[in-house]
Amino acid sequence: MLGRNTPTLINAALQPALFYDLRVNSLEEQSHSVVQSEKEMHGSMSLSVKRLWDDKKYRQMFLTAFPNEDKNSIDTFEVMNAIGSYIRSLVLLNSRFDYFMRGDKAALNRNEINGFNLFMGKAKCATCHFMPLFNGTLPPTFQKMETEVIGVPETISTQTIDPDMGRYNIIHVESFRHAFKIPTVRNAARTAPYMHNGVFSTLDQVLDFYNKGGGAGSGLKIDNQTLPFDKLDLSEKERKDIIEFIGSLDSKMNDRSSAKK
Repeated sequence: MLGRNTPTLINAALQPALFYDLRVNSLEEQSHSVVQSEKEMHGSMSLSVKRLWDDKKYRQMFLTAFPNEDKNSIDTFEVMNAIGSYIRSLVLLNSRFDYFMRGDKAALNRNEINGFNLFMGKAKCATCHFMPLFNGTLPPTFQKMETEVIGVPETISTQTIDPDMGRYNIIHVESFRHAFKIPTVRNAARTAPYMHNGVFSTLDQVLDFYNKGGGAGSGLKIDNQTLPFDKLDLSEKERKDIIEFIGSLDSKMNDRSSAKK
């Protein structure tokens, strides 16, 4: 088991940085890191290209994708670029919410619209999950991605913060202790569990955590929490409406033509 939850690949191509600690800036770097990681594939990119070249089918595919008259091998970047190109094909901005924003006012029901207004307002979700990607990619240039310290507990029943230091492992600055990237809430209704360590199994648990003010609001000692730790005072109906709105962000997986519009 990995120490971190695996986020969705849908719209990953639109992120300016990847992994929960934002340690790479391209999909090519991401694929290389995963293949070489002892905790993930524990492989070798240089060995992989030799095996791919020895396979007649893959050799022809790479010759077609990366034509070169004198080609006698596969470059490691070509493998990384092929994987990155596939992930770039997984951009889907065709949820019912997207249709609603494009003018189809029947795409959302009253509860979902109220949930959207709460998400953007009282619940303060949009102070971190920025439209239109609903992650930490900063508008208007979308060239930088934020991390936050929200005080995720180690388990749902303990009062201790998860020991993973997150961004601090990359940038040794005290303010980055336990800081993690802000993942998208698009398709979140389909992608349980939640948080970098998968500690929450339902969106209701996630809303309860934020409603209490994150880790600090729940009683954890966190000196550098960036999430406001005051309670949101969301009613049960308001929480349900927010979850309904999040459900409206699900991509239509079999409707790729509209995703490109």
